[in-house]
Amino acid sequence: MPKFETPRGMRDFLPEDMEKRSYVIEAIRKVYSRYGFREIQTPALESLDLLNAKSGGGKEVSKQIFALKDQSGRMLGMRFDQTVPTARVVANNSQLPKPFKRFVIGPVWRYERPQAGRFREFWQADVDIFGVDGVEADLESVACAIDVMQELNFKEFYVDINNRKLVEGIALDYGFKSTDVPELLRCIDKLDKIGEDAVVAEMKEKKLDEEQGRNLLNALVAEGKPTEILKTAKKLAKNETAKQGIEELEEFFKLAKSYGISDYLRLNLSLARGLDYYTGMVFEIIAKDAKIGSITGGGRYDKLISLAGGQDLPATGISIGVDRLVQVLEQVGKLPTLNSVKALVCYFPGCKEKAIEIVQQLRKAGINSDFDTKGRSISKNLDFANSNGIPFVVILGEKEIKENQVAVKDMEKGEQSLVTLGDLIKRLTK
Repeated sequence: MPKFETPRGMRDFLPEDMEKRSYVIEAIRKVYSRYGFREIQTPALESLDLLNAKSGGGKEVSKQIFALKDQSGRMLGMRFDQTVPTARVVANNSQLPKPFKRFVIGPVWRYERPQAGRFREFWQADVDIFGVDGVEADLESVACAIDVMQELNFKEFYVDINNRKLVEGIALDYGFKSTDVPELLRCIDKLDKIGEDAVVAEMKEKKLDEEQGRNLLNALVAEGKPTEILKTAKKLAKNETAKQGIEELEEFFKLAKSYGISDYLRLNLSLARGLDYYTGMVFEIIAKDAKIGSITGGGRYDKLISLAGGQDLPATGISIGVDRLVQVLEQVGKLPTLNSVKALVCYFPGCKEKAIEIVQQLRKAGINSDFDTKGRSISKNLDFANSNGIPFVVILGEKEIKENQVAVKDMEKGEQSLVTLGDLIKRLTK
């Protein structure tokens, strides 16, 4: 028989991997719920027409869709993000009270070249708010994502903020056509990742004016506090689109003080986000010294609901890359030692039935417990506990049964003691 491998860009997750992911996902879910978001789920498959909707994901994303034809000849695609499917949900359920605040955690698929921090199957954890056109909704999303980072004891990170209206308006004043703007913004968005020369080369490849592009990049590169960069941007904002972007940014940074998140925020005028459906505020969270790019990204997409068949509805949100977050937490040593099994119950010959009763009582007390189903020696059970990171081994013999006690070995300290079942439960539930 041939040995089968996982498809390229996709992975298996062993128990220790899943425990790390579960720890992160549970923290995310807790914070999202704390902010008043309610969980939904959508199918892995959507209509290919929806996923390819004009101005939805853009040409690049269309190339990355895993597409298939079902047995009835319908063209379907695997979702490439959580936003487009949710736009369909909102379009199909106009009765939803507004604002509608939802979160969704699950896998998405993109047919792109696997590399460090990028896979073809990966998990996203999104929050979105529908029905609010002010920056208050943008701030709720950003503050919520910052709270997730804090919940996971993350301190070394920052949030890049920008407004696409500002960049689009400035680009028009620099001589670019409105039809060129979507492609232009995708190029500009790569400035921090690949540098100015590579961005200009990509503009040239896309038939965009090289000189105009370089002049625009020079205008957008600015350092300093957000208030200082906004003063510079105001001088560039000559048309109404750009001025509206400035106004929204000023209001955003003003209210950010009340949220207590100002210290995490940077104004990055070259941030545009790659997807065409963004219409206003955009944001990304980057971990300091991380080598895999942004962990979190999002922004406002006020036209997407109509592309999914509904009425235009203001919408904004942010998405956390679960896989990337786990990787960065491992890099900086922020993941605690994790093992879902707290105790292993084993026994000497003739004590199996009592040992089963004890492990069941531990489980009923809410203690994750394993049981020696193979009848191995005590030494082999201790080896098994060591190799699996199980912190306690409960040992039952005839002596312990007579004295109504159990022996418990702390695997980390190497200490063993006799305790009653009640005391054992108290000890393991601390």
